[in-house]
Amino acid sequence: MKNEYADNIYNVRAVEDAIRATKRYTVALSTSRRPEKIQGNGFPSKVFCIHYEVYPYADISWDMPVGVALEWLTQYNPSVEVRFRYEYPVNKATISIFGGDGSVRMLNRSIHGFEKALSVVIENENTANKSK
Repeated sequence: MKNEYADNIYNVRAVEDAIRATKRYTVALSTSRRPEKIQGNGFPSKVFCIHYEVYPYADISWDMPVGVALEWLTQYNPSVEVRFRYEYPVNKATISIFGGDGSVRMLNRSIHGFEKALSVVIENENTANKSK
């Protein structure tokens, strides 16, 4: 189960920055192609996808002491997969949080600024849906 939220790049980037301000994640970057509406299917544009594996209750880094790293590896550390998709030509971005509402609540409690940034995205998405 996943929760998906969409808004402009600026607001979605604030949610990503809340995660990046911690030492509680690993990251991977990929690109995908989607057909452009204006140019047609023969002119795909690149969409940047950033995948985070967020550990809400554990700080991780390359300079962890060996004992702490071994403890982190051997214990159960819940993680949440969060994916950001940025479509720059249309100023649109999407956040996918895997694991349902429980994962969103876990991120809200454990990452400073995450709840506030996500609430702006949700509010703008609701406003956009009402205007349609």
